[in-house]
Amino acid sequence: MATTASDIAHRIRADLNAGAWAPGEALRQEDLADRYGASRMPVREALLQLDAEGLVSVQPNRGAVVATLDEHDVVEIFDLRRQVESYLLTHAIPRHDAKSLARVEAVQIELEAEDSRSGWLEGDKQFHSRLYKPAARPRALAMAAMLRAQVERYGLQMLTPESRKEEWVKEHRGLIAAARSKNINACINVLIEHLNQTQEAVQNQIRKVLAPTEN
Repeated sequence: MATTASDIAHRIRADLNAGAWAPGEALRQEDLADRYGASRMPVREALLQLDAEGLVSVQPNRGAVVATLDEHDVVEIFDLRRQVESYLLTHAIPRHDAKSLARVEAVQIELEAEDSRSGWLEGDKQFHSRLYKPAARPRALAMAAMLRAQVERYGLQMLTPESRKEEWVKEHRGLIAAARSKNINACINVLIEHLNQTQEAVQNQIRKVLAPTEN
């Protein structure tokens, strides 16, 4: 059975989450074809798909590299995240019920016990996905996922499950509590603070990476 471009794109995303390549590192088609046991054509298509998502940068006559972000990029992404995810909460909270919130809480319980970076990133993504899903706004959901992916593969991959662990738990639990009480404004306030703190953590990591090496 042939490996499709979508399959390869999915596997590259997973490897990016695991830190297989550093920001700015070249992604050579022949190396990826060998890595995933595929021909170069679907690899090329997968890289173009990831380029459209902002995860890699395909440059004419230079090939593909892992996307990099600076602080300006992070500010823009989180400004958009606050708007899109607040919009999703506004529509999701009235539609949540006991069963849907139980699913959100089940993800959170597993997330609190997670000790691997890739598992933690996936659990955090699933938490927000289940929190927003009842909004039934597919375009906004896709936009939120795309914005998250762009910062996740660069900024969040440098964090660990221990980064702001207590604060992360408190903020997620606050989102669940506000959603359960159907308090949209309270839920949005918790979300904004959560995203503000996440943005600060990502920016701090970028500053460390970009800081000149001391002699």
